[in-house]
Parts: sequence; structure tokens; C-alpha cells
Amino acid sequence: MTFIKTGVAAAALLALAAAPAAAHHSFGMFTLDKVVTVTGVVKDYQYKMPHVWVYMTMPAANGATEEWGFELHSPNLAARKGWKINTLKPGDKLTLAMHPMRDGSRAGSLIHATLPDGRQLWNAESLTRP
Repeated sequence: MTFIKTGVAAAALLALAAAPAAAHHSFGMFTLDKVVTVTGVVKDYQYKMPHVWVYMTMPAANGATEEWGFELHSPNLAARKGWKINTLKPGDKLTLAMHPMRDGSRAGSLIHATLPDGRQLWNAESLTRP
């Protein structure tokens, strides 16, 4: 009987430990076999959990500007590639490569960014990194 109780308790603990992993989304919403390069100006940089985000304004086809959002992995993984909380600030001009959204919305998964000082920073787990 003790063996059964121990097994049930172990199964419950494993289920609880797996819950956060199951809640995390995949990057399947991005067209991972397509790379687009864009240039714009940083509007906001959010270096926080669960993902780092870069929001930029970029020229639109009609001459106006559009706001786009670019997702990176977690701050922990991004930090391993050189990203810091103060890497970007509003007004910085960036050129970046990204995987666009499958649905065509104005967002993408950042592959790498060329910073104003010429440095290039990569996303932590990009499929196209060197």
C-alpha cells in the first residue's frame, strides 16, 4: 500500500513540474524558413520575462510609419548572446533579420540585430544563427 501511495505522489509531482513547460508556446506561428531584413527605430525595448521584445517604427509602403514587434527568447537565454537590459533605448536605429509571422501581422521572431555601433547580436536559439 505504501508503494502505491508513493507512486501516486511521484506521479502528481511530475505532472506539476511539467505544467509550466506545457503552457509555453512554440515558435510555430513564425515562418521559420523565411528571413526578412528590416530597418527602423526602436520605440520600446522590454527586457523581461517571459520573452524579450523589441518594438520598432518602420516606414510603411504608403510613406507612413508602422509599429512592429520582434520577439526574442527569455532574458536569461538572450543574455547568453550578449543582450542586456540597457542594450537598446528608444530612438536607436536598428537593422534586423527576422522570421515573419505566418498570418502576415506586423511582428516577427528576431534572428539577429545590427546595433547603432555596428555590433551584431543574435537571438538565443535562432535556427539560422552561426
